[in-house]
Amino acid sequence: MLQEMVEVIQEGEENGNNMAIRLKLPSGVEIIGLPTENFYVKEWDLGPTWNYLVLGDQPFLVDTGKFGMGQKLLKMMESAGVSGNELEFIVLSHGHEDHDGGLFEIVESTRAKVKAHRIYDRLIRFYPTEAPADVNKNFPASCWHCFMPESFSNQHCLGYHQERNRLKIEQIGDGHCKIGKTIHTYHVPGHSPDALAILVGGEALIVGDTVLPQITPFPSREAFFDQVREILKPQNTQAQSIYGLRAYIRSLKKLEQIGRRFTDLLVLPAHRLFHNNHWNEINLQLRINELIEHHIDRCADILKILKQGPKTARQIAAAHFEEPLLKGFGIMMAENEILSHCELLSASKDVFLAGDTGFGATGSSHFESLIQSLEAE
Repeated sequence: MLQEMVEVIQEGEENGNNMAIRLKLPSGVEIIGLPTENFYVKEWDLGPTWNYLVLGDQPFLVDTGKFGMGQKLLKMMESAGVSGNELEFIVLSHGHEDHDGGLFEIVESTRAKVKAHRIYDRLIRFYPTEAPADVNKNFPASCWHCFMPESFSNQHCLGYHQERNRLKIEQIGDGHCKIGKTIHTYHVPGHSPDALAILVGGEALIVGDTVLPQITPFPSREAFFDQVREILKPQNTQAQSIYGLRAYIRSLKKLEQIGRRFTDLLVLPAHRLFHNNHWNEINLQLRINELIEHHIDRCADILKILKQGPKTARQIAAAHFEEPLLKGFGIMMAENEILSHCELLSASKDVFLAGDTGFGATGSSHFESLIQSLEAE
C-alpha cells in the first residue's frame, strides 16, 4: 500500500535525507513527508527524522526535526508548495531533541500553536529548587536522568532547552483525545512518557518512535520517575504507568487495538520510512508482535547471562550487544536498555539486586507471562 501511494516530490539520498514525498489518503487528505537530517554516531544510525505535514481542514505539522533544523524544514515545506504561515498548529509525537529541536524556530517564524502531551509541558520547564541534588540544576526536568557528561550538555543542549522553556503549550491529555475534526491522539508512553500517536481520519497513524521498522525503539526506565515524581503530581503516581518497559508494552498493545479497529491503516514512523533505497511498509499488528517478541528474547538472554553469576548492567550489556554498538556513548545507551529490562525482570521476580549495582538470577522465568498479562490502558 505504501509504495503505491508515494509520490516523490524531491529525490533524496539512500537513507531518505533531503527527500520529500506526498501521500494521498482515500479521503483526499494529503500528507507530506519531510525528513530532516539526524546526525548521530554511525553505529546507532536511525536515519533522518520524518516530519509529517497533514493537509486537511486544519493544516498541521507533526514534529520539527533536530535543533537547528527549523528553518530548513520551513524551506522544505515551501518547496512542497506549503507556506509555514498556513499551519494551524504543530503537534509533537514526543519530547526528544530530534523531534522537537526545530520547534522554537518554526513557532517564531509562523506563530503556529503547539500541541503536546501535558507531561511534555511539565518536563521542559526548569525547577532549580526541586531538582535532585546530584543533577545539573541548569537543565529542565526532562534531562535530570541524562547520562551525558555535563561538558557535552552545556555545549550541545543548553540553547535548545532554554528555547523550549519559552514555548507556550496547549496540553493534550491522557488516553484518546480529539484535536481536530478528524484528528485523534493516543497517549503511548514507554519510549518517552509524553509520547503520542496521531490518527488521521482512521486512514493513517503517525507513530513517532513507538513503532519503527528495522530497528527497535529503546524503552525508558521506571527509575526516571523517582526524580520527577513531584513535578508530575497529582496526575501520575506510578512509575510503570508512563516510564519503562511495562509502559511501553502496554502502549504497543494499545496501538495493536487501533490496528484491529482500522484494518487498512497507513502507518508512518519517525525513522526509516525509507532506508537503503527501500520503502519500509509497516503491518501494525505484525510489527508489534515482533517488537514484543524482541523484548521477550532479550529478557531470556539476560537471564541466560546471569546464570553464570551476578553481573552489573554494563557487564550484561557487554555480553548481550554486538561490540560495534558499544563504542563511545553506545555503551551507556546499551546499559540503560539492560536496566529497563532488569526492572521488568525484577517485577516478575526473575532477578534480584546483587550488591549496589548488580543483578542475579533467582532461577525462575515468569517474565513472559508478566509481559503477556500486561493490558492496554
